[in-house]
Amino acid sequence: MNHPVFYLETGSQNPYYNLAFEEFVLTHRVEGDYLILWQNDNTIVIGQNQNAEEEINRSFVEAHQIHVVRRSTGGGAVYHDLGNLNYSFITDAGEDKLTFKRFTGPIVEALKGLGLDAEASGRNDILVEGRKVSGTAQRVSHGRILHHGTLLFDSDPSAVAGALNVDPTKFQSKASKSVRSRIGNIREFLPKDMDLPAFWEYLKRFFAGSGIVNDSLSAEELAAVEKLK
Repeated sequence: MNHPVFYLETGSQNPYYNLAFEEFVLTHRVEGDYLILWQNDNTIVIGQNQNAEEEINRSFVEAHQIHVVRRSTGGGAVYHDLGNLNYSFITDAGEDKLTFKRFTGPIVEALKGLGLDAEASGRNDILVEGRKVSGTAQRVSHGRILHHGTLLFDSDPSAVAGALNVDPTKFQSKASKSVRSRIGNIREFLPKDMDLPAFWEYLKRFFAGSGIVNDSLSAEELAAVEKLK
């Protein structure tokens, strides 16, 4: 991404609004490179093709008033809270549109810039010291690509484990305990502590590259997002 990156924030922690915002930018801002940094409060986001009942622990979700929302990309179910920061890259699909590396690479570099031993793993996870701190997904729409991911910075691991039903075939031991040991928070690994707002600011600066342009949606565009929500 060598030309300016247009930077957007949703101004919301509502998952339905945030996913509508992202969808709108993908389908209506059809030129240029976009970065959106955003957060959802206590939400499970399930992949496009998933059966919600199989993915969530309904009683836990209802007891803790966790939102459940479906996204337009594939992949697995993820838990978001305010200790998690989400990023979305929206750009031209280009020739290598199906490579996750094109987008996970810069995230790995950003984490390494903070002194973390980060690496991309499999197709769409980012690990630090063997523990998953990010899951990603993407889709192509009319020659544009949306690639988005989570960054577990300071999330509540018991909520992550409690909210999701984990496929027992993946883990021999108690599923939720196993999830807890597989995921990690970026903050735990930082050589020098920072809070989430500082991490947010760091990422924004890191991705600015050759220049970041603070952008916003017009009143008409925001009305369309509200309708899509």
